[in-house]
Amino acid sequence: MRSGSIFLVVIILMSVVQPSAAEAYENHVILESNDDGEGMIFFLGQVEEGPDGNLYVLDLGDSFIKVYSPAGQYLTKMGGEGEGPGEFQRTDGATFGFTENGKLFFSEFIGGHRWVSIMELNGDLVRVLSPQLDVFFGVQAASSLGDGFFLVQFAFNSTPRGKGDYFLYDSPRSLALMDSLGVIVSEIVKTDFTSLISYSSNGGTTNLPFTPTFAWAPFGNNEVVWSDGMSPNLKVLDFNGKVVCELETPLPYPEKVTQSDLQEWKRERENQIKSRNPGWWNRFGRVVEEYKKPLYDKPILQSISTTPSGNLLVYGMDSFSNGFVYWLLDKQGKEVTRISADASNVHFSENHLLFVTYDEEGAPQIHALKHFKDEVTAITQMGVIVEQTLGSVD
Repeated sequence: MRSGSIFLVVIILMSVVQPSAAEAYENHVILESNDDGEGMIFFLGQVEEGPDGNLYVLDLGDSFIKVYSPAGQYLTKMGGEGEGPGEFQRTDGATFGFTENGKLFFSEFIGGHRWVSIMELNGDLVRVLSPQLDVFFGVQAASSLGDGFFLVQFAFNSTPRGKGDYFLYDSPRSLALMDSLGVIVSEIVKTDFTSLISYSSNGGTTNLPFTPTFAWAPFGNNEVVWSDGMSPNLKVLDFNGKVVCELETPLPYPEKVTQSDLQEWKRERENQIKSRNPGWWNRFGRVVEEYKKPLYDKPILQSISTTPSGNLLVYGMDSFSNGFVYWLLDKQGKEVTRISADASNVHFSENHLLFVTYDEEGAPQIHALKHFKDEVTAITQMGVIVEQTLGSVD
């Protein structure tokens, strides 16, 4: 979405029994952009289906979680920018989800509130849950378990290391089990990859390209599946961090980062920064020219999610087309199906396959496709819909 643009979300239900590349499906709902009215989306963050069947959209632009009925009617909003409980102090990096007992929760990244806000679906605050850590942290993501427990991904302050005339920053992250009082019961996995570069030891950083990921999802009873994106195998860990097994998958091995890859990243970064703030480029941004030797190979995946049928949906990049690839894997890691599609935010909810495309103006089209427990058909339909959407843009 283009910076500064304002869009209204409107759901359009399309009813076509026999779909084709130029038609939509009767089980397909689009939350589409428009110009005016109530329910504006300033900057799309996250879309989820709630336990009540409504669709919830996190708007990073005005710090509200906005609620729409399955038929598209704007209902209400919750959160908002503020310093108090139940409000967002900082939405960039914020995420939300739903608890096992039907509440909504949201958390914030470094610079935001250091707690998890838990709310009723009508927006009433239930309580805040503060992780009991004695270091500075932010909550990057969380998943609710039963009895008030959470799986929580923490991010910690980056540590700069001098490298000639510039600094590289290591960015520690961890996945932990937290109880209903905020006590950290166990640390499941922790990484400390280098991901930032700067001329300064106290800020002005730029994200490095092609750094390892931190992808995970709940998997079975008291287990998670996890990957840093640097191997086709996915690790299954118990809540104490013990490796239960590794799932062998058909994902490719990481490729080497070439000098051409780095030069393209530097050109894109320079153009992006200069278009916004030429002074910032001269003071801080030019440091990208110092990054001459890649530290890592290209990660093969960016995210993992579980599906209602217990499958795994894994998202990565297609090195040939520079597009997105989605693998649907069974519980043993074997391929069920795969698809290349220029869509983002793709994941299965209880009733829908949710995904996002963008029109020629950069406005998001948020799609909810009912899957009727047939995940392969839903993935296939998504491919047709994305192709249709891109065709309409062209």
